Amino acid sequence: MRADVLKIGHHGSKNSTMPEFPAAVQPRVGIISAGENNPYGHPGPELLERLENAGIRVLRTDRDGAVQVMTDGQQLEISCFVACPSAVNAAPSAEAPDRKQDQEKK
Repeated sequence: MRADVLKIGHHGSKNSTMPEFPAAVQPRVGIISAGENNPYGHPGPELLERLENAGIRVLRTDRDGAVQVMTDGQQLEISCFVACPSAVNAAPSAEAPDRKQDQEKK
């Protein structure tokens, strides 16, 4: 089973989303919901390293702002409030427009 997007558990704590789960679902993008400068240090560096080693592109609300994933059941569109890292654009089934640039065009 392949998932395009995986919501990473528990704000990206070091013990969330252990290697077996991403290996089973093979997501292209992982989304971490964590507050900026939170007192828990989320997302944990151990988790970020596991995701990187698994080849998962990471979007983080503490860095990228709100992350929105929309689908029509066939394709995904991922947008970030601040600016999605350009690496997300490389995901074959996921478009990641830069909402900040879209707003500037209006």
